[in-house]
Amino acid sequence: MSTSNWRAQSLAGALHRGVCLASISAMLVLAGCEDEKKGGMKVGAVDHEGCDLSSEALPGSEWVIKKINPDKSEEPDASARLKFVKEDGQLKAKYNVQSVADMYTYRCEQTKDDKLTCREKPRVKDFCQALEAGGGKCDTASLKKFLPDATDKELEEGIKKGMENVNKYKDKPEWKAFQAQNNNLANKLRGILYIKVDSKRCQLRITDNYMTVYNNKKVEDSNPVGTNAFVKNELGDLLWDHCENRNDLLPLSKGTFPDDPANVAPEPRQEVNKDVHFWYLAGDAITPAEGCTYGYDLWLDGKSLAKGQKPTEADDGKGGKRLEWHHMHKFDAPSPTAAGNVVTAVINTNCAGKEPVKKVACAAVLVK
Repeated sequence: MSTSNWRAQSLAGALHRGVCLASISAMLVLAGCEDEKKGGMKVGAVDHEGCDLSSEALPGSEWVIKKINPDKSEEPDASARLKFVKEDGQLKAKYNVQSVADMYTYRCEQTKDDKLTCREKPRVKDFCQALEAGGGKCDTASLKKFLPDATDKELEEGIKKGMENVNKYKDKPEWKAFQAQNNNLANKLRGILYIKVDSKRCQLRITDNYMTVYNNKKVEDSNPVGTNAFVKNELGDLLWDHCENRNDLLPLSKGTFPDDPANVAPEPRQEVNKDVHFWYLAGDAITPAEGCTYGYDLWLDGKSLAKGQKPTEADDGKGGKRLEWHHMHKFDAPSPTAAGNVVTAVINTNCAGKEPVKKVACAAVLVK
């Protein structure tokens, strides 16, 4: 499938890390409403009967940001969400940084009884490039000052890859452009979460920062989410997968299989109450394989849209069969922001004698 059509659409930028729902995050504060009750537990600056929240109880828990509306009412908002998991004996956090399509994994450590610091896995190559671009030196000793938790293997591999890139441009006409790209304050190199367990209010207070290197110095600043309260998820099933493929799930106005699926252009601008047809058209997913079964779940803006879906097997017109991955949806309201709405498909393939394969694809639409 041609990727140029997708990238040419103005909505494509909404699926990248730097675009978050900043207008919403500006409305979020830590204030509570003492009179409100949810699920039998008061929300606000009061004690909670039966709250057993502690850092030890975090694995397996899900959290969403507490949004404060213009009328001062509070509501949980899944646009920023966090989930704690235990992997390889280590506590980790899956967090979307209020992105419409991305999900990042942070490694967590407890700093005090009620406080944790969670960091993204160090992207050593990027730090290496930032150091060299800012007049520093990319070596183990220098990187350890910025990434004390990086393993020897991570440092070795990152230095090798980073210096390969640096040497492509250093002392060449392209070096100034390389420096501008890698030595600037907007170059987000690593996400950092500072988390305080608030057992009195039965919530978390989370500060969402990012780290960069500028002129060979460490700089830390706030992401658009800022510092806010997060409450336990009671909104139902939420999406915790990162969108890996932004090209092959296409919103279209027609409900018939495209004549040329490899070159069809997406239609990301749609209207309220009109049928929008989402087609998954990855080349390796159209022809069914012997001994394989297929299924997928759909999510809209991080919330469950349709589960347990299966592609339809149809004649391909050439004497063979093809799989048609199709879902129709009507949007009953305009998109809440210029980032649009995002539909995500989590696709599962199971073939006899092979490990299951999971793929995640997403598509943005701006509904007006």
